[in-house]
Amino acid sequence: MPRLLLFGGTTEAREILERLARHVQHADAARPPLVCCVATEYGAELVRALPGVDVRAGRMDAEGMAMLIREEGISCVIDATHPYAVEVSKNVRDACERTGVSLLRVLRAGLQTHEGVTVAGSCREAAELLDKRWGTARILLTVGSKELPEFTAVRGYRERVFARVLPTPEVLRACGELGFDPAHIIAMQGPFSRAMNRAMLEDTGASVLVTKDGGAAGGMQAKLDAAREAGAEVILVARPEDGPGGPGQGHTVEEGVLWARRMLGLTRPPLFPLLLDLEGCRTLVAGGGNVALRRTATLLRCGARVRAVSPVFRDDFPREAERLQRPFEPGDLDGGVTLAVAASDDREVNRCVAQEARARGIPVSVADAAAEGSFYFPALVASGEAAVSVSTAGLSCSMTRRLADRLRAVWEGWVAEERALREASDEA
Repeated sequence: MPRLLLFGGTTEAREILERLARHVQHADAARPPLVCCVATEYGAELVRALPGVDVRAGRMDAEGMAMLIREEGISCVIDATHPYAVEVSKNVRDACERTGVSLLRVLRAGLQTHEGVTVAGSCREAAELLDKRWGTARILLTVGSKELPEFTAVRGYRERVFARVLPTPEVLRACGELGFDPAHIIAMQGPFSRAMNRAMLEDTGASVLVTKDGGAAGGMQAKLDAAREAGAEVILVARPEDGPGGPGQGHTVEEGVLWARRMLGLTRPPLFPLLLDLEGCRTLVAGGGNVALRRTATLLRCGARVRAVSPVFRDDFPREAERLQRPFEPGDLDGGVTLAVAASDDREVNRCVAQEARARGIPVSVADAAAEGSFYFPALVASGEAAVSVSTAGLSCSMTRRLADRLRAVWEGWVAEERALREASDEA
């Protein structure tokens, strides 16, 4: 059986493993199909209870990762490490290039806006800002223990800085070696609520909060809300831009799970085939190429009013659709749009359509990244009002097409037979 190697002890990594492990519980215990590498024993404990997962703790360089991939017969790799683990992500990429295995980067979304915060390019820059702009203020650090050495450069750090870190012996020992007073160390495991963040700011007397952009999974909104309520300033250490590991360049957990299922040949629960009445409803299709044409034709067949937006349209694009020949704009989803389809040839456009639609609560299908949407566009088999839909939940498009074609070959005949029986019954 193919094997997946996943790097990371993040929330995203654990969620991916939990969802995949449900379908590999009866795998060979001596050679489980899921291998997870985490940096610390603490991270290993969080995933060790999952069935079908071989957990490895300890740091590795690129050569060590490549050796593990070869020795364990790894087929594919997911990098779900922290957004700031630049060196680890670089090593993972190098190891995959050396061994020729497929790699997917799963990366949590960051802040969409930096309004109301001071952005620093690094922890060193944040430490310099603290002295330049807040020379006597007390500070609450929530950047992780590995970054603490940079903040020992802050004047009077022993009296001014309070560090929130994980409650492990190694971390506490490192804090002591750096000169942090035990009374200035908050050793706790999150997540932290808005109220708890605010209480920590008030209890420490901190008027500045220093944090990283950990996204929703890292409790960013709770930190920002707490700082605003407590009247504290926020210094945000920006995410490092590092190619595929940089901001906005990763995939979601849902995309990672779908990719892994495809690579490992795993099954999944079927989708619930909810059939919607779209007659007269306004829908949006982003795109004017082959896929957009097929999606538009299906929506029109279901009676929907279609607005299509694209810089270029195929010559045979349905004339019944309202066509806007220009790039997609978020406002295209306004005006009562009830369903959206991202089917352009541009990955970033499709991502933008999905994000904007989700923000408005509009169901959206994404042609080139099915898991990025909120529903899977089915293959429609219909004769008059009698219709069925076919889907393999994004696992096999070819299988979906073949099943739909087989149904189409007999569907009209089946429907005609049933109509004849109904008419005969009505006459009787």
